[in-house]
Amino acid sequence: MIDLHTHLLPDWDDGAKDWDEMRRMAEIASKDGIHKIVLTPHIFRLSKHNDDFAVLEQKMDEFKNQLRGIPMQFYRGAEVFVRHNLAENIQRHSFTINDSDYIFIEFPSGQIVPGAKELFYNLMLAGYIPIISHPERNAIFASRPDLLYEFVEAGSLGQVTAKSLTGEFGAETKKTADLFITHNLVHVIASDAHDPERRPPRLSAGVAEAARIVGKERAEAMVTDIPQAILDNKQIPYLGDPVNPVNKKKWAIRLPRIKR
Repeated sequence: MIDLHTHLLPDWDDGAKDWDEMRRMAEIASKDGIHKIVLTPHIFRLSKHNDDFAVLEQKMDEFKNQLRGIPMQFYRGAEVFVRHNLAENIQRHSFTINDSDYIFIEFPSGQIVPGAKELFYNLMLAGYIPIISHPERNAIFASRPDLLYEFVEAGSLGQVTAKSLTGEFGAETKKTADLFITHNLVHVIASDAHDPERRPPRLSAGVAEAARIVGKERAEAMVTDIPQAILDNKQIPYLGDPVNPVNKKKWAIRLPRIKR
């Protein structure tokens, strides 16, 4: 399996604290059947170093030197917090997944920023394909699934967290994750791992639950074929068109009542 979204890079954000913890997380992932991991440190949020990208480069270089003895392939990426001038920042820094056109974009948990649709449109005009991080954990997408449909219909992808599918983020989040996966609004299952205990890099339980919901073939594709296509900067395999979960309202014209 391939885990596209993790916070294994030590001492940058709220992920791995040090190299020992990173190695423990890598061991957990390997035992779970994960053989490829993408490092997606937070950008423009939760950085311990005020988004000093020179420091980020140093830590990425140091990471390469710490890989001896770890039976895993690692790739570079980022989880970029939504903000204006995204395309310019992405062009200036190595934020995309494995230097592909795919880029993780994170929204605030309780809102969708004004102008987000135009922002994503401009991103795609610049040649990037946004992947919305864990939309099932966003209050607005949860209450307005039709809004996520509009983003996906326009060309974005969605990433669901494995623990959301297993119910470990709560019953309501699971309900939302199930809704999104059954309506083709999420395309990748990832761990969003932050530590070895509470949020470890495991996918197998989430994939098993996804298989129960949408079938084994599609569930496994969300951790194999689709993330591999993203790593290779190819078009993802077609698994169905997005479906709007919200029935369109039928509008009725009400004529004014005539007093007699």
